[in-house]
Amino acid sequence: MDEASAINLCLSHKDPTGFEFLVEKYRREAFFHAVTLLGNQEDAADACQESFSRAFAAMPRLKALDQFYPWFYRILRNCCLNMLSRKKTARKYRTYQKADPELHVETENPSSLLERSEEKELVWEVLETLNPEFREILIMKYIKDNNYEEIAALLSIPRGTVMSRLYYARKAFKDAFVAVETSHAETR
Repeated sequence: MDEASAINLCLSHKDPTGFEFLVEKYRREAFFHAVTLLGNQEDAADACQESFSRAFAAMPRLKALDQFYPWFYRILRNCCLNMLSRKKTARKYRTYQKADPELHVETENPSSLLERSEEKELVWEVLETLNPEFREILIMKYIKDNNYEEIAALLSIPRGTVMSRLYYARKAFKDAFVAVETSHAETR
């Protein structure tokens, strides 16, 4: 079976066998993209599972689909960005709780203590400080080694926009790298 026949099975016959083929073909790539966006494997696995589930539910409503992964990637990307947004909101809430001593809420738990105690590599730490669009495009270009055309297809943006976004992402990375490196030097 190839991708075109698997897509045809999904669209024409609503056959799960075709979708199983697509999941098997793209699950590693999807997981890699999710890890790079979210920063940890557990969240990435959850995002992949949710995204494949959403894609399976949405495929019967499509009239045509030339390539699976660019379409699926938009679903995965939105799922990851939503997870990041929820985490950011939760982080703000926890910060608020810690700042307000009258709440008397226990904010420390074993998993947060473990996360705090684990050190991450400097580059990943810097990437995590960046806006998700910048992090995503830098990872696609420099870690995943996608060319401009591949990035443009995955993100559904023109090649010129890819080049522009990469320029600003590199600049943001450089500034964030200097800031994180300086803060590490001050704490030593």
